[in-house]
Amino acid sequence: MLDSIIRTKFGQVQGVIDEDVLRFKSVPYAAPPVGELRWCPPVDPAPWDGVLDCTASPCRAMQNLQGGDGFEPWLTDFYGEIGFPERSEDCLYLDIATTAEPGEKRPVYMWFHGGGLANGHISEMEFNPTVLAKKGIVVVLVAQRLNIFGYLALPQLSAEQNGKSGNYGLMDEVKALDWVRENIAAFGGDPDQITVGGQSGGCWKAGALAACPAARGKIRRVINQSSLCWNQKFAPVSTGEQLWGDYLEAIGLDRNISMEELRKVDPEVFYKDGLRAPASMFCDGKWVPNEDMTVSFAEYAGDLDYLAGGNFGECVMTKEFGLGGPITKTAAEFYQDARAFLGDALYEAYDFENLFPVEDEKANRLSRHLAVEGLTLNGGEIKNRYFGAYRAKKWPEAKTFTYIFSRVTPHDPADTNPVRDPEKLLAWHSSELYYTFYSLRPGKPAIRPWTEYDFQLAEQMSSYWANFIKTGNPNGEGLPYWPESGENWGYIELGDEITAFEGTDSRKDQLLLAYLKENFDLPQA
Repeated sequence: MLDSIIRTKFGQVQGVIDEDVLRFKSVPYAAPPVGELRWCPPVDPAPWDGVLDCTASPCRAMQNLQGGDGFEPWLTDFYGEIGFPERSEDCLYLDIATTAEPGEKRPVYMWFHGGGLANGHISEMEFNPTVLAKKGIVVVLVAQRLNIFGYLALPQLSAEQNGKSGNYGLMDEVKALDWVRENIAAFGGDPDQITVGGQSGGCWKAGALAACPAARGKIRRVINQSSLCWNQKFAPVSTGEQLWGDYLEAIGLDRNISMEELRKVDPEVFYKDGLRAPASMFCDGKWVPNEDMTVSFAEYAGDLDYLAGGNFGECVMTKEFGLGGPITKTAAEFYQDARAFLGDALYEAYDFENLFPVEDEKANRLSRHLAVEGLTLNGGEIKNRYFGAYRAKKWPEAKTFTYIFSRVTPHDPADTNPVRDPEKLLAWHSSELYYTFYSLRPGKPAIRPWTEYDFQLAEQMSSYWANFIKTGNPNGEGLPYWPESGENWGYIELGDEITAFEGTDSRKDQLLLAYLKENFDLPQA
C-alpha cells in the first residue's frame, strides 16, 4: 500500500488507516471561500510547508442545522449514532480512500452527496468508501458549497462577475475535478479514468458536471442514483436574482445590500426556521450552458457511459414532487389515483383495471412499483430505458445500464415509529446506498437487523458498481447478468432476487411508453 504521507501539488498530506484502507479525510482542493472569497469562483489553496494532517473528517458546509436530514428515516438511519457535524464556510475538502500500491493507476470514483443542493455532507456513514477501495477503486468524496453560499444570484453580484452569478457549488465541482486530474496519480489513481456519481441531489451535481463545458474530456462515466438528470430545465440567472432577492428580504436583509456588506454578514443570519432557500443551478451560458439539459448533454456528455436507476418506495403515482408520499390503503384508491394520473384516455385505452388487478393489501406496493417503473413525475425507469435506447442509436459506443432497487430494508420490531413503517418506506429514497457502497455493518446502524442476504446483496451491488467504474460494464464473474439499456431496452431489478428484463412487448411496457411520450418532450435519435 502507499505511504500514509503523500505529496500533492500544494504540499504533503497525512492519511490514516481505516478498515485496512488508506484515507485522507480532509484534503483541501481550494482555498477556504470566506471573507472576500465568499460568493466567488474557487481558487487554489495556498501551498503549505510540512505535513498537513488530513486524518479527521472536515466540517460540513453551511446549511440549516438539520434540514432535510432531520426527517425520518434519514435522521435515525444516517445520523442517529453519529449526530450532525459542525458547520463551516470552510468546506472545500476531499475524502480520498485508496488501497493502491506505488505506481498503480486505478480508476477513480468522484462521489457527490445528496441533500438537494442545500444539505448533507461527505462524512455520512452510508458513504463509507472502504469496500469500493478494496475492490480496486480510488474513491474521492467531494464536498462543496451548498444553498445560499453555493448558489446565490443577485444583480449586484452579477455586476462584479461579468454579468453572471450563482452556480458556485458547480464551480467547486469543476475545481475538484481539476484537482483530481492533477493530483490523483499520487494516490494510485488514473486521471484518465474518472467516474462521477451521486444520489438524489448528488445526481444534479454529477449530471451538471458531466454536461459542463469545463469538464469536457475529463470524465469517462456517470452514475446517477434516484434521478437521471437528463431532461430537466434550468431557469435563467435573472430568475435566480429575483428569487434570491426575495429570500434576502424574507430573512430581514435589503435585497440591494452591497456585496461588501453582504460578505460581512454572520453566516447564521442566512438561516431561519421555516424558510427554504431557493438552492438551484441557473443557466448562465458558461457553467450551465443551456436552459434545456438535453442540449447540454448532447454537446458535452452524450458519449459517456451511464448507470442510472431508482428505488421502489421513493415515489407514488403523482405529478407533484415529493419523496415517499401517502400509503395507498385500498384497491379503490389505487385505481382512483391511477385514473387521475394517467387521464381517462390512457386509463381506458389500456383497460387499466384488468391490466393490473389488485387486492387492498397489495395496492400500496403495486402503486409504488408502477411509479418507479415510470408512472411518476420524473418518468421513472421507463425514461432511463428510453435514454439507453436513444443513446444506442446516437452514440453506439456509449454504454447505458439502468436498474430498479427494490430490497425493503429489514425492520426492527422494536422500532414502532409510524413514520418508519416498512410498508410506507419500502425501498426508501437513499436506502440503496448501504448496498452500493457496502457500508452496512453488523449492528450498524443499530436500528437495522441486517440479514445474511443483505450482506450478499451488498457484495453483489458494490461489485456491479466497481465493475462499471472500471470498464463501463457492471457485469463480472459470479454476478447475475445485467443487460444493457440499449436497443433491447434492458434493465435489472435488484431486490429479494436479482432479475433481468429486456424488451418492450408487454402491455405494461406499452402503457409506460405511451405515458412517457405523451408527457415528456424527449429527443429522438
